Amino acid sequence: MGNILQDVRYGLRMLLKSRGVTAAALVALALGIGANTAIFSVVNAVLLRPLPYKDADRIVILRERTPKMDLSFSYPNFQDLRDQNEVVEDLAAFRRESFNLTGAGEPERLSGRMVSHTFFTTLGAEPQHGRVFAAEDDRTGAPRAAVLSHGFWQRRFAADPALVGKQLTLNGDSYTVVGVAAPGFAFGAETDVYVPIGLFEERYKDRGAHPGISIIGRMRPGVTLEQARAGLDAVMARLEEQYPDSNKEHRVYAETLYENTVGDVRTSLYVLLGAVAFVLLIACANVANLLLARSAGRQKEIAIRTAMGASRWRIVRQLLTESVLLSVAGGALGLLVAVWGTDLLVAAVPDDIPRLRDAGVNARVLLFTLGVSVVTGLVFGLVPAFQASRPDLNETLKEGERGSTGARQHVRSALVVAEVAVALVLLVGAGLMVRSFWRLQSVATGFDPANVLTMQLSVTAAEGESRRALNFFDDVAARVRRLPGVEEAAFTSGAPFIGATETSVKVDGQPEEAEQLMTVQYVTTPEYLRAMGLRLKRGRYINEEDRAGRPVAIVIDERLAEKAFPGEDPVGRRLSFSDTVLPPMEVVGVVEHVKHYGLTGEAPVNQQLYLPLAQVPEKVMPNVARRMTLVVRTKGDPLAMTGAVRQQILAADPNQPAFNVSTMERAVAQSIGQRRFAMTLLAIFAAIALVLAAVGIYGVMSYSVTQRTHEIGIRMALGAQARDIMRLVVGQGMALAAAGVVLGVVAALLLTRVIASMLYGVTATDPATFAAIPLLLAAIALLACLIPARRATKVDPMVALRYE
Repeated sequence: MGNILQDVRYGLRMLLKSRGVTAAALVALALGIGANTAIFSVVNAVLLRPLPYKDADRIVILRERTPKMDLSFSYPNFQDLRDQNEVVEDLAAFRRESFNLTGAGEPERLSGRMVSHTFFTTLGAEPQHGRVFAAEDDRTGAPRAAVLSHGFWQRRFAADPALVGKQLTLNGDSYTVVGVAAPGFAFGAETDVYVPIGLFEERYKDRGAHPGISIIGRMRPGVTLEQARAGLDAVMARLEEQYPDSNKEHRVYAETLYENTVGDVRTSLYVLLGAVAFVLLIACANVANLLLARSAGRQKEIAIRTAMGASRWRIVRQLLTESVLLSVAGGALGLLVAVWGTDLLVAAVPDDIPRLRDAGVNARVLLFTLGVSVVTGLVFGLVPAFQASRPDLNETLKEGERGSTGARQHVRSALVVAEVAVALVLLVGAGLMVRSFWRLQSVATGFDPANVLTMQLSVTAAEGESRRALNFFDDVAARVRRLPGVEEAAFTSGAPFIGATETSVKVDGQPEEAEQLMTVQYVTTPEYLRAMGLRLKRGRYINEEDRAGRPVAIVIDERLAEKAFPGEDPVGRRLSFSDTVLPPMEVVGVVEHVKHYGLTGEAPVNQQLYLPLAQVPEKVMPNVARRMTLVVRTKGDPLAMTGAVRQQILAADPNQPAFNVSTMERAVAQSIGQRRFAMTLLAIFAAIALVLAAVGIYGVMSYSVTQRTHEIGIRMALGAQARDIMRLVVGQGMALAAAGVVLGVVAALLLTRVIASMLYGVTATDPATFAAIPLLLAAIALLACLIPARRATKVDPMVALRYE
């Protein structure tokens, strides 16, 4: 222990003595270790932490599936699956729902869930106050009960424990608050209030309907995921025999809740973790080169130590101690970088990355940083330590500090080659992501998202109150249109990148067995198509004449026109809903196809129709009015109009909250948020790698020029011109860069396949990227070589010949 403490004290003195080398090494290490720690804190929060539920590894989430698509569950299918399966226990249904809170101050729109009474017990959640739902709450005709989330209870009711047992008015109905969830309990999207889904069983009794219900459950002990899938499919096969009309070829897809939560982001995060590991490797190579240069100046010291009896291991231990001290100091600085970087990541990251808000520097992250720091110190310290521990005593003690040995110079050159190769891999990856993102942003959306404000409203309209709901929507739209700066205002049941319902239609007059065409359905007021800037290709838009009592008119998109009426003019032709809620509908216009689900790829349902709100049947209006989107096209900044638009809504109905306020530009941007996040970070890491690689090349060439001053002087004394010296130095540096580029291209061809699934419109071996990036790196390397090369041409032969 005494020897180790002596090594530490001596190492600290040596680091302080070489302040320039120490400072440069600390900056490189702080960047490398800090970036690794920040990304690891995100990976730890999203991927490594277990889900905060009881027996989380046994919890599965289920979807109903047909050979063509995934569906939500029908409520009757959920009930039969719950009662008949023997592989998954505590099956619980849940469905996202929103509620208007009124009668308790300012009206507010609440995010909510309809859940079965087994929902909380399946997740092992205990309430902080009151109770969770019981079986008697979860049935038609039961007293209306609600459980509040802890965050909403604190925010809206100041954490008043006396709230339990009191009444809240949600969507015009009175609910008794029976409990408050525990702090930190969350499941999926943020939720303010939970209500029993069984209260609404009559609404969802149609076995052929799929109203957004999902199922979770806990696999019985000893049951594997494959066994669970087989057991659930056996139940669905029996239901197919019982209900062939609604359940034909319907089966169950089951996956663990963990896979469902992190599956979409895992590849991106692991790619980023690999990228920062590469940055750290480059930093290590740079620091190793710095230590090799410094060890060249300590040859005489090490030779004297060896001559006095110090063993090779003793020399290696001393030098490794200095390396580890340096890396731990770099790790401490890196930890500060990581704290700042993690906060920046959490603030900038898209909302669809799960559990990211929990990212931070905790005990596991601290342990990771310590481990990385120690391992890093050993990695970059081993080569210089072993090189320095083999001095030539004769030459060193006789000649003093003459220069670096050939072996040491070869190691430094190899490290530079490795730096360039790793930097090229990162630059190619970043280049591919940038090109992919640029292609993605140039994808036509089919509408004009600029200057469009959106907000959602939910109107409670019982059957028979269609006229009241229509009058409200017309009143709000008219009030908003009169506002200065507003060009158009309209309502729609769905909007691109926000959501809409799906339905199936067929060409009118075709037999029952004819193909059903799945389509995204927008129920809109006449002004919607113009407000969104949809281009009319045939016929006309919906207008004020398309109202109740007139033949039902629809506008369809070009994809549906091609599918339903190939090679024909669709205007004047008729389509029918498969569920016959409306009489046959006449196509009055065709508009451009809209990217509804996102900019990438083809969506499962890839055609659209637009139905006039005024022609919606009476029995359907309550469901349509429950979630409408107000679309406002403005002349300037749309968000600046938010307050004025809200005032007009409250003027029409003081109990009507507006919620989910956004812009169409933001909706489009959020749809590619994960890709932007990954591209930005990869580009930052690649830029750091490029700078570190350039510094590495410059350092090696600058040191080489210093060590070869005597040689250069002799060459110039014998007649060498400045251009010859320039060619000598630049040629040596560019040879190292070329070797690194070749190795990097080979490695990039292999490794970029990992990000192939993250690319759009660009292959993982894109020729343009693989041509441009090596040229960029070569240009940077040339610049890094030119500076020491120019310095070499300034050597005075007389001074160089008297150098030693």
